[in-house]
Amino acid sequence: CGYIVDLEISPRCFFKLKDHRRSMVGRTGCGICGVESLEAVNLPVEKLAHSAYFRMSHYSSAMEKFREVQKIGAKTGSTHAMMAFDCEGNFLGGAEDVGRHVAMDKLLGLRAKLGWKECVIFMSSRASYEMVQKAAVCGVEILFAVSAPTNRALSLAKECGLTLCAFCREGRANIYCGEERLLDL
Repeated sequence: CGYIVDLEISPRCFFKLKDHRRSMVGRTGCGICGVESLEAVNLPVEKLAHSAYFRMSHYSSAMEKFREVQKIGAKTGSTHAMMAFDCEGNFLGGAEDVGRHVAMDKLLGLRAKLGWKECVIFMSSRASYEMVQKAAVCGVEILFAVSAPTNRALSLAKECGLTLCAFCREGRANIYCGEERLLDL
């Protein structure tokens, strides 16, 4: 069973596609692969509100949730997990995928579908520019990453006012910016 779609792109819209032309074809990814210039990557990111906070007294229990969310990863060691918590540390939901970008997209999709307002994201990957950008564009104010942040991610987090913590391990996290949103320090 399948569907056939007969689609015609107007010349005006086709011309717009040339602005987003890539030098290689990809099925999934970060949004940077194959772009011809960095200007094509930079989405406008507005300054984030200061409506979210996170009690660090909930940090350890949040980190333990990775085991629950990464069921395939526990067996294979080859997946990423993204988890969302409310400001009081209650688990909202999680997503797992081989690709960290796909896992983030799944979680942000859940957020939109289920209407989570202020949420804090914990991610099993590094905090790269495009991951910070995705979170910020969606209005996520607080991001915890298990691995390192990139310089470009740090610059963007500071520019838009996102709270960024990285090298998150049991009982410790490096706070790079936005510590005013973290309570119980």
